[in-house]
Amino acid sequence: MLLLFVPRALTYAMTVSVTSSGAAGDAADLIVNAVSNSAIVTVRSGITLSERDVGKLILLFGIGPATTPNNNQDLIGTITGISHGTNVAMSVKAGITGENINGVIGTQNAIAFQQCVDKCAGTNTTIFVPAGRYLLVAPGQLAASVLHAGCWPTASAVTIRKGGIRFLGAGRDSSVLVGCGAWRLKGAFSHRGWMFTCEGPIKHDAPLVFENLTLDGGVPVGHQFYHGFPARTTDGAGWDCTHGAVVDCGTPPLHRFKAFRNCRFTHWRGEMLKSVVAGTDGFIELTNCLFDDGNASGFNFNFSHRISGCTFSNLFQALEFYEGYCTKPCWLEDSLITNISGNVMAINGALKNHPPPAYNIVSNMFFLSQGFGVLTTPAQNLNVIGNRFTCPEGATAIGLGCAGYQGSAINSNILVAFNSFSNAQYAVEIMGSGPNRVANVLVASNSAVSVHDFANGYGWSTNVTFVGNESTGSGPLMSGLLQGQWFLDDPSNRFPPWRVTDAIGRTNVVTYATGRRQQTWTSKTNALFVIDDTRPEKIPSGAVMEISHSGAPAKLALSQRELSHATMTLTNGQTVVCRWEGGEWRMAGLKDQGTKGPRD
Repeated sequence: MLLLFVPRALTYAMTVSVTSSGAAGDAADLIVNAVSNSAIVTVRSGITLSERDVGKLILLFGIGPATTPNNNQDLIGTITGISHGTNVAMSVKAGITGENINGVIGTQNAIAFQQCVDKCAGTNTTIFVPAGRYLLVAPGQLAASVLHAGCWPTASAVTIRKGGIRFLGAGRDSSVLVGCGAWRLKGAFSHRGWMFTCEGPIKHDAPLVFENLTLDGGVPVGHQFYHGFPARTTDGAGWDCTHGAVVDCGTPPLHRFKAFRNCRFTHWRGEMLKSVVAGTDGFIELTNCLFDDGNASGFNFNFSHRISGCTFSNLFQALEFYEGYCTKPCWLEDSLITNISGNVMAINGALKNHPPPAYNIVSNMFFLSQGFGVLTTPAQNLNVIGNRFTCPEGATAIGLGCAGYQGSAINSNILVAFNSFSNAQYAVEIMGSGPNRVANVLVASNSAVSVHDFANGYGWSTNVTFVGNESTGSGPLMSGLLQGQWFLDDPSNRFPPWRVTDAIGRTNVVTYATGRRQQTWTSKTNALFVIDDTRPEKIPSGAVMEISHSGAPAKLALSQRELSHATMTLTNGQTVVCRWEGGEWRMAGLKDQGTKGPRD
């Protein structure tokens, strides 16, 4: 007899359609009129209903139980009857009389989707989602249970505890999963529910993929003026930490690889993709995805990741990443970030005992609305290369060491190179203080147009060097307010000179805090210019100043501590070169207009 051995861990492929488990892509928007304390609403526009719609869910916004005299929860119920195609009987009563109330009806598909997940076996199963709009409401949102806000457990429509699953739609605009946009009070919190929860420990290590889908949070408007956290319990407005598309929770191990390909995430009040699990790492791939109309961040997984060819638009924040657990290099590349009402992205969580691999922000287009583009709080081994930052007046492209310190390290080993900046308050700002300090930053070969100052700062910093940068119609380096060392201005930079003028004849201070190139002018012969050496710990090693003088002759002293030290006369058209050596400013050469000066 021939015995055939079949390994227990055999990997095989299978396909499951959500419609085979009873899912229906019939979610539709409608507008109704409601009467207080009545279970009947009248459809004004949207769709014509029939008896086939009995048993479907109905979600109506702002007409549920009252929370204050002027505010109401949303309403979530079941259709129990239809008459004349417009009169809808519900399992719940309206809490307020209103006209033109927005709502959604559809088959409750959470159970059908969960059955498909439960059927998945092996490490390569496809769950196919045909074209349609599929309403997915967390069953816990319909119950009277009390749930937490923000952290797990939170009600979820679908729970995934295994790998090897690929959710495949017919197209990003064709296969739409609609979440619960209606909020209810759950204990002391407003609550909407997550769509997909990846709950560890995961059964086996295999990829989880979402492809060619839209994951719609179901609220009429995602991005609001108010972003308070957590969402308000009076009207449900704000950053709703119970409202997300795909969320990691539970305990490790989790999926070590997730991919989101050609997906759209829209109309969410909380973070769209996020993790609430610490101390573990995996890898997430995002390709050609769109994040739009959100009241929080688009991406906040603390896993290593590569985000490529994506768009982040009409959000409060595009991305937040906690570096402390990552083990592989991360990338944000070739993406568009625009119309962000808060700070665009924050890289934080650097740990002393776990230096992270490089985080690379490369070849992206940032169109800022306000605030900051890239923030560190703190970050290490960060490369910001070849990006375009277009900012309104008052916004800053790159802020190092901003408020909100998370981690145990300082901001360090940061490269900012080959970027272009336009119309920003500052291209680079140093803000770190206390443990959130900044060290070892190289800003090289960038260009700026119409920027107030190329760099500024007020925090603690050491070894921040500028090399080969060019600024047109912009200010120079301004580091006078730094608590730590001033910026090092390399001769390869092309920044406008800092002007020190005197029309009355007085003592004027020239300081390296405003950069390498200084331009002095006076109309009085008794003017005195002195070079600031009163804070030698702030002057970086290798600092050189070029002081170009015009106007009436004036005196120059190389030391503010000793005004008689090496006093010389400045004449019109003359440039004095001074070098910081041995804790003092020393003459390195003189050059006049039309003559070649000494090399420095």
